[in-house]
Amino acid sequence: MNIVRRLLKRYWSLAAALLLPVIEFSCEGIIRLFMDYEVARAVLSAACIVLLIHSWFIQRRYAQRKWRLVYWTLFLSLLSLGPLWLGLNVIRAYSYPENWKTDIALYENICYVQDIVEQLAKVLGIAVVLWVIVDFVRWLVKRSFGK
Repeated sequence: MNIVRRLLKRYWSLAAALLLPVIEFSCEGIIRLFMDYEVARAVLSAACIVLLIHSWFIQRRYAQRKWRLVYWTLFLSLLSLGPLWLGLNVIRAYSYPENWKTDIALYENICYVQDIVEQLAKVLGIAVVLWVIVDFVRWLVKRSFGK
């Protein structure tokens, strides 16, 4: 029981940030009945980002080494790019120009920023995967050779 309490204390905000989009996508039809779906997506995006920032502060408290904190920073930054992209998508939906000749600048800028977020997600994803592989190999070597 003590282990469960410690895990919940350390990871509750991360778990909530990961479960919110799953709950939102599974209840999409119900949400559309009661409110504007874009507003729900904006609230979801903001809530996920706030929960991931809270999770980073919690992990900062528990990180024993600087490199572990760097890993958590990369990992949580990767996870926060999804809600950021979703929030930008909501802004893009509301900035859709009625007159393509005059109002296209904001819409194009948001599309450009979303492309940058996608590329950053790819780079952070590769970095996190490589970090996990190296950490796993170090754990295997330590376990195999008893260092």
